Amino acid sequence: MSNAQLILIDKRNQPLKEYIVAVAASDGLNIKGVEIMASPAKGETSLLNAQVIIPPLEQHDFNLKKLVKETLKAVSVKDEIMDIDTFIERCSEDETVRAALKRSVPKLSKKIEELLKEFLDSEVIPLILERRNDALYKLKEHAQELKGKKIVCIDIEATNISTDPDADIIQLSACDGDGKELFNQLINPGYDIPENEKHNITTEMVVNEPLLAQVWDQIHDTLRDADVVLAYSTESDFMYLEKSAEKKMLRFELDYNTWLDVAELSRDLNGAIRWHSERMYWFYKTPKLTDAYEKVLGKPFPGDAHDALADAQATVDLFNAMLDKGRKSQIGEKKKPKQVKQEITNNPFAAAFANAKRS
Repeated sequence: MSNAQLILIDKRNQPLKEYIVAVAASDGLNIKGVEIMASPAKGETSLLNAQVIIPPLEQHDFNLKKLVKETLKAVSVKDEIMDIDTFIERCSEDETVRAALKRSVPKLSKKIEELLKEFLDSEVIPLILERRNDALYKLKEHAQELKGKKIVCIDIEATNISTDPDADIIQLSACDGDGKELFNQLINPGYDIPENEKHNITTEMVVNEPLLAQVWDQIHDTLRDADVVLAYSTESDFMYLEKSAEKKMLRFELDYNTWLDVAELSRDLNGAIRWHSERMYWFYKTPKLTDAYEKVLGKPFPGDAHDALADAQATVDLFNAMLDKGRKSQIGEKKKPKQVKQEITNNPFAAAFANAKRS
């Protein structure tokens, strides 16, 4: 009978940092120094070692049992990912050794459970849960407020970023709240379009298309007459329109107060939490439209990610799916969680300094 067993080796020499928990919460994590060792017998050389990969905590509802199971589904041996059964097969061709290693899996699971519990006991976890609950509550409110409203979702492609005063619109597209196309217009800026990895629009594609001034009234009035205008980053799209109107002396009667930013809602519901080491506060990263879409709807992003109409329609689909999550959630005014302090740090002096800056 073999004495082989799986042992969790933890060579970390410092306590778990909160910012590491934040990374693990959204992205998962390879922890340096934490390995599974297949030991043939006490004092003998390891048969094989595997790196432990912490799965994304939030993706598995911060559930300890689920996370242990997922951890054992994906260990890393020289950058090759495999489950624990495959790892055991790689360790030895001797069936008695394999059988002994399999018998030790429950004990290994307990050790991994202890490791993961360190992450789940972190103050970062309630901070994330609070943010998600607040996002669901806000979405539930929007679902009520927007019933019967005329919704238009817009997306813009341009020659450069919106903060560039020389940037010009080269595609303007919009759909209604059900994703039905309202307009999808390529725009000739009046000069050769510079190469840009943000879109696939070329000079040849717009050479016979109208100038912005020629189609402005229809586009402007469609947006003006909407009860709510959606966009994935309203600030940049509104800026493109406002600056274009000013530069080309076009009338401008759009009210930013009627615009609703789907990117902000997505950030609160899906964004990865991170620690800003210089300013010493937590912030949430806004996910890309493609990532948010695939996470919330659970299917691949449709069409071209840099086509204005495809992006507008995907934004509406994402928005409606998030509204549905809010509508179905059990979050209510009386059930909102108690506020959790936003500043979390392992350094009490840093926390005090951060508080002083905000006071």
